[in-house]
Amino acid sequence: MQAYLISDGEFLSPRQKQIKQQLTEYFTAKGFSILEKTLERDSLAFCRGCFDCWVKTPGECIMKDGIVEINRACMTSDVVVYLCPVIFGQFSANMKYAIDRWLPNMLPFFITRDDGSTMHSPRYRDYAAQVFIGYGETLSPEESQLFIDINKKHRSNVTVIIDERDNDKIVSALNAVSLSRVGGAL
Repeated sequence: MQAYLISDGEFLSPRQKQIKQQLTEYFTAKGFSILEKTLERDSLAFCRGCFDCWVKTPGECIMKDGIVEINRACMTSDVVVYLCPVIFGQFSANMKYAIDRWLPNMLPFFITRDDGSTMHSPRYRDYAAQVFIGYGETLSPEESQLFIDINKKHRSNVTVIIDERDNDKIVSALNAVSLSRVGGAL
């Protein structure tokens, strides 16, 4: 089993370091091997919306800036954990680039969710479980809820955890979800 941890190198903090250590210990104890990727400023470009990942190189972005490695690691892992700084209720720019550049793993067709919104249909039979952990020095309830809402709108099969500076709550939240691959639409 493999866990892939993606974090933002621009927002290093003592708490981020503690959470990363906790995640490493947690997944190691569960028998997972761990891959880590730290995103730095300008390590990924923003999605240009060219759709070449659908028509010219199906399943793979044409920009060769590290996203191919990230997407392959995401697709071969059982669980992907995004350790996200919460900035005004959203993820950081570096994390947004990684999330947007996930597009090659979807098809250009739309499906309608139960709530009436649309999303791209899956390209593959199954995907890694997706866990977003949001952290920040002082998060208001509104910022926390916005982070949860945005992440759940991006992907329907996602677990969102807000760090409340309580390691036991993170472990409890992880223990409450399946940390194995999921089938169907993300």
